[in-house]
Amino acid sequence: MHDPYLDLIDKHWNNILTIYKSFEDKKPILEYDVDDKKIYSYPATDYINNLTERTRSRTEKQYKEACKKHQFLLFVKDTTNQKLKSYIFDVIWKV
Repeated sequence: MHDPYLDLIDKHWNNILTIYKSFEDKKPILEYDVDDKKIYSYPATDYINNLTERTRSRTEKQYKEACKKHQFLLFVKDTTNQKLKSYIFDVIWKV
């Protein structure tokens, strides 16, 4: 099944990565807001604590695993369609 958010991520990848690299030493969680068309960087603890209890536990595990592997966590927030989806990526520049 095709994931439409992957196309958005790909389209904005260099901007996503630029923002991540700006805050890399803080190991942030990034969020791409589909409705606002903006990329946000958040302290991981703050972001995780604002999630629902059910989502919080899974996200904490994903975040810790991503940090161990030198990866980062990106959420796509689509308020219109009531979706919040997480992705884990390697820090790789696309040419």
